[in-house]
Amino acid sequence: MKRIVLLAVLLIQSIGLSGCWSSTPIENLNMEVAVALDIADETPIEEDFDQRGGGYPKNRRMSCTYQFIVPQGSVGSKKEGASSRNFYNMTETGDSIFEAIRELSLRTNNPPIGHHLKVIVIGEQLARSTKLSELIDFFSRDNDIRPSVLILVSKGKASDVLNNVLPGQTPAFVLEGIFGNRDRNLRIWEPVSIAKAAGPLHGKTTFMLQNVIAAKNEMKFAGAGVIKGKTGKLQGFLNEEELEGVVWLTGKGKGGVLKTNEDGSGRLITYEVKSMGSKIKAKVEEGEISFAVKIESTGRYAETFAHGGQKLDAAYMKQDELVLQDKVKEMVGASVETMQQKLHADAAGFGKILRIQHPAVWRKVKENWDDTFSRVPITIDVKLHIEEYGASGTSTE
Repeated sequence: MKRIVLLAVLLIQSIGLSGCWSSTPIENLNMEVAVALDIADETPIEEDFDQRGGGYPKNRRMSCTYQFIVPQGSVGSKKEGASSRNFYNMTETGDSIFEAIRELSLRTNNPPIGHHLKVIVIGEQLARSTKLSELIDFFSRDNDIRPSVLILVSKGKASDVLNNVLPGQTPAFVLEGIFGNRDRNLRIWEPVSIAKAAGPLHGKTTFMLQNVIAAKNEMKFAGAGVIKGKTGKLQGFLNEEELEGVVWLTGKGKGGVLKTNEDGSGRLITYEVKSMGSKIKAKVEEGEISFAVKIESTGRYAETFAHGGQKLDAAYMKQDELVLQDKVKEMVGASVETMQQKLHADAAGFGKILRIQHPAVWRKVKENWDDTFSRVPITIDVKLHIEEYGASGTSTE
């Protein structure tokens, strides 16, 4: 009996050693790492296919550009100095994202797979005309695609972003990696994944997506796109400084730079943010809603441009703190003004604060909150402390 059990165990183990019987060699797969969605604009090769009888029934609603990586070693050895481009893009125009990806199976023998998808970039024109929930519906349903895939918008054509990158890099990985620089720059919004977007889309709550633009062979994060809760579509954009103002307003920055000029002398002051926090209090008096924002930060001198090597005494540092505080107030105020007067959309989460602190009031205004928000008074108070002046600085204290 023991011998039978032993033989059974050995048989099971030998089956495991044989590897994955249903696996496909990596060089025979098209690993999809990014998708760009734009308003319909057929590529020359698509137009050529159509003219030669390669069309199929469809409405020209959107163009889907899929980025695939080239597995290392699958294209043979490269000559010294040759292009190190390790990705390629394919575009299909139609009305179904699912059909578009399957249509590529008629153009390549390697089946596309979405297990490694990193980012979805949506072009401005498409995002303004189509609900975001419709655009990501396929990606949220497909079992092969992770809900951690990041969503971005582009003020321009999304496909341009996937065509622009420095040599040796893959656009999808660059886009994902830039979010890791939030401790170095305050103009990067928090990453929003498919899973994270589901809540505000379902609840019809306004939120923001990072905006990315392309120029020549590079890409850049440049402000944020505002998805309005009531429509589910792109309402407009905050520029870089306005996004920085929202980061200060919400206290979501992890580190970065604050720069301003001293009144009168014009002396440049550069402050490195080490920490920041924000507290927002909703007030309701006689039925009128208002908000009070208190922002705090600690940091250090990065540059002072002190005249004649002037020593950094307590009075000097206090003066600079006041100048920097005024700069933060100015930025936050400009951001609030853009949200209230231009976009008519609460992209900073004031509604969430009101819902938590005054739930009864929230129930009365939630249906038209973005419009109500546009008329709500908001006061801003900033406390900034320079706690360090750097290795080369001196203090008389």
